[in-house]
Amino acid sequence: MRPATLHTLMRHTGRTDTVRWRPERLTTSTARQLIRRGRRANAAVHIYETTDRDGTPIHIAHVQFGPGLYDNVESVTDIYEIPTAALTAL
Repeated sequence: MRPATLHTLMRHTGRTDTVRWRPERLTTSTARQLIRRGRRANAAVHIYETTDRDGTPIHIAHVQFGPGLYDNVESVTDIYEIPTAALTAL
């Protein structure tokens, strides 16, 4: 089973480009902790159930942080890809 993947996007104030980081592999428990931390920080958190290109069920968590997280940053978006089997495994 593959681990969760985190994609981070950042938009700086006054710029039109978006900074993207290389996708980062996380354990499922770490991804869940980071998503909960986003909820506590009043970020907009949305969870979607879908499938990947191979038809494997996954959950997508979209966490949108507004301004004020960092200086001169308009927004930060974290997108987590979590295999559904990893969430339901005992």
